[in-house]
Amino acid sequence: MKIDLHCHSTCSDGTYPPTEVIQRAHAAGINVLALTDHDTLAGIDEARDAASACDMQIINGVEISCEHTLSGGYGKNKSTNKIIHVLGLDFTDREKMHATLQQLQDSRATRGQRIAEKLSELLDINYDELWQAVLDKAGGNPQAVGRAHIGQVLFERGEVKTVQKAFDKYLADNKPAYVAIEALTMQHGIELIHACGGKAVLAHPTRYQLSATRVRKLIEEFAQLGGDACELPATSEPISTRRMVDRSLAAHGLAASIGSDFHGSNMPWRRLGDVPILNDDQQGVWESFTTLA
Repeated sequence: MKIDLHCHSTCSDGTYPPTEVIQRAHAAGINVLALTDHDTLAGIDEARDAASACDMQIINGVEISCEHTLSGGYGKNKSTNKIIHVLGLDFTDREKMHATLQQLQDSRATRGQRIAEKLSELLDINYDELWQAVLDKAGGNPQAVGRAHIGQVLFERGEVKTVQKAFDKYLADNKPAYVAIEALTMQHGIELIHACGGKAVLAHPTRYQLSATRVRKLIEEFAQLGGDACELPATSEPISTRRMVDRSLAAHGLAASIGSDFHGSNMPWRRLGDVPILNDDQQGVWESFTTLA
């Protein structure tokens, strides 16, 4: 059984609509897929309809932006506030999930506009022109706007040499055009997922620009707050990184999750179905999904 529990569509910051994501997943030989758009469930029904035509199983999924303060450093770095992404998988109460996430979606629209305002000043670009280009990237939906859309526009305008450079120079945490997103705390995110009948998974723990010590601390604190599983690092990451995460999962009794974090043409290096393989002693979070029972 080929499984991918993390991917995105045009309902958040992916470049393909849900139906096309499903078609591409099917072509990649995937049997079980979770569409995990940022803070929205908007694509799930379309994905499920498309999947039924090709005998694929869709798991209810979402990627929730959560605030978390990591402690345990030294001196001026004693604590750091981060936006941590928590996947909700296999939840059943979609109404409750949607109601809470709608508030986050409303803040996402405002955030995109504020980032565009900052960039228009930094780069001397007409704001209306920039915002319209970003909106076009997001399919005309301001609530779907993510930093990836904005980075793509900057790249296409020739303001940066790559989309990644847009993040490195302007959009990443604490860079000149960064605007924090309104978010649940990580604890509340986990509690919401559980209240909706799902499993809470720490997404890509090694991609928050944290030291190895802090990555281990994050995984430990996620487990202490009641999290169920942690994503394994991408196959492109060093084996030493994978082993560090493996040890942390074992130490804190977390299940493992696997996902490509596929976004489409804006991040072509992330391919559907390109997921790590579990070690013999690891349990996949999907083994406890009620919809796969």
